[in-house]
Amino acid sequence: MQFTYFKFRNFKGIHNEILDFRKNPSSKVYTLVGLNESGKTTILEAINYFLYNSESLAALDLDNYKVEDIHSLIPINKRDNFNEEIEIEAGFEYNNEDIIAIRNAFLENKIKLARTPKMLCYTQKYSFKNSIHQPDLLKNNWENDFYGFVGKATKPRKLKNSEALIAHEIIKKRMPSILYFPNFLFEFPDKIFLESVDAKHKYYRTVIQDVLDSLDNNTNVEEHLIKRIKSNDTNEKRNLRILIGKMEKQLTSVIFGKWNQIFNKQITKAEIVLDYDNSEKGPSLEFNIKDDVDTYRIVERSLGFRWFFVYIFLTQFRSFRKAHNNAFFLFDEPAYNLHPSAQLELLKSFERLPKVLYTTHSHYLINPKWLENTYVIKNEGIDYLNEEHYKSKNTDIRIHKYREFAVKHPNQTSYFQPILEVLDYRPSNLELIPQAIITEGKNDFYTFNYFQTVIKNEPKPLHFIPGTSSSNLESLISMYLGWGKKFLVLLDSDTTQKQRYENIFGRSISESIITYSDINPLWTNFATEDLYLSEDRLAIQKQYYPSENLYNKKLFNRSIQELFITNATFNFSNETKENIEKVISYLRKKLI
Repeated sequence: MQFTYFKFRNFKGIHNEILDFRKNPSSKVYTLVGLNESGKTTILEAINYFLYNSESLAALDLDNYKVEDIHSLIPINKRDNFNEEIEIEAGFEYNNEDIIAIRNAFLENKIKLARTPKMLCYTQKYSFKNSIHQPDLLKNNWENDFYGFVGKATKPRKLKNSEALIAHEIIKKRMPSILYFPNFLFEFPDKIFLESVDAKHKYYRTVIQDVLDSLDNNTNVEEHLIKRIKSNDTNEKRNLRILIGKMEKQLTSVIFGKWNQIFNKQITKAEIVLDYDNSEKGPSLEFNIKDDVDTYRIVERSLGFRWFFVYIFLTQFRSFRKAHNNAFFLFDEPAYNLHPSAQLELLKSFERLPKVLYTTHSHYLINPKWLENTYVIKNEGIDYLNEEHYKSKNTDIRIHKYREFAVKHPNQTSYFQPILEVLDYRPSNLELIPQAIITEGKNDFYTFNYFQTVIKNEPKPLHFIPGTSSSNLESLISMYLGWGKKFLVLLDSDTTQKQRYENIFGRSISESIITYSDINPLWTNFATEDLYLSEDRLAIQKQYYPSENLYNKKLFNRSIQELFITNATFNFSNETKENIEKVISYLRKKLI
């Protein structure tokens, strides 16, 4: 089961907006971008306020996690006399396992489903009178569109709400958990007491179970940790020490492996050490860091390491959870305190999680392959050129799909340049701008990046920048000329645009503009999709559009994009691989 959209009405500065995932429901990572005060955090808060959530992080005492007073959610410009409702609506889509579970639950109650709705929505409404919350008027509605054969009936009918509650109970259990992290800057406990009734220790116990699940040896906290810690049996203590050793090795591998990858620093002697104890408070585990010969508690390490440790511990092991692994992570400005290369590497860790929605105003945390899942958040109540005129009562948070936002800004010449404009990005004099190849459009960008990163797993892939058309690359060329950085422009074999850019910028850039016929004289009238063998094009397309038996350029390009986003592999023909490798090899040599 997965979320397909969220709709908000009268939630703080959101008047009536929808965050829609339905165009790319299979995607794992979604991004909210915008300047400070644009409303990104408000959207995360609204999602987190959705009541039907089987899991909560409230026990972790995260700053800005809880809404202490519901009256603070009333739009500022309506607080004098608010007589409306604050509304949060969520849409869901079932998978096959959900449908089977729902059908079986109905069968146990002698109801055979005739039709299961593909989608479902839940709505919660909070009513106010004279700006005072009316708790007795709380409305939680869900769509009942179930039809079935009740008892010995021979004809199906729409089920009554009381009958459909069977599905409601199953759906609540299988609904994705919303895990909102406004930050990761909180204290990790010195000891985790495994039998404590304290909510914080109970939560950490579930994470320890995630670590056990990652070992894939069918162990659990109760049987294989708690009982053994309490036991005085020699064999049980030996078995406990073996299990603890495996947990230490796994924790060290995952946490310091990610540290080495993200910070590009090899930590070879550091390891996670687990100490266990059975005191008056019950059995416990203590997490420590052993660095060569010295041992430290987590709290004694640097702020950056503590942030990193908690992030990895609470997120990366979650993907191993065997029970209810359906989580929706919400991150507010993650890693803003990390240096640029670390931010870039951190993005890769998001793909290991079930589903992620994160906010950022850092261009380093924008992954071009997720632009289709990116939303631009703007506060229409702010005049960003004259911010002193801003009045909070004018707050009007709007959600724009990135593609729609880009279309509304036709003067932007790069497919991702509107993002840079939204973030008000300007490179500093000290910033290392990479050499790059400017392509005609995003489809060329997806092709070469997919081949480099997914098919070939290149350690140092070439950087491609997607334009919006072959005739609209002047700003990108000007930008790289101004930065004094080496670049190439890759065009189809039509020489018209090459000649036009030479006229604009002079013959000095002739060597920087490459056409496919420059790479291979036989590639006349050639476009990027022509690099693929026709059989490969159709096979790739049918992987996502199986009912389409004829090649369709638009569907083919969408399929390449889907392969890239999901990191799915494809067995290309030798001719296709040779063609693409020839282009990449040629471009690499030209940049040397």
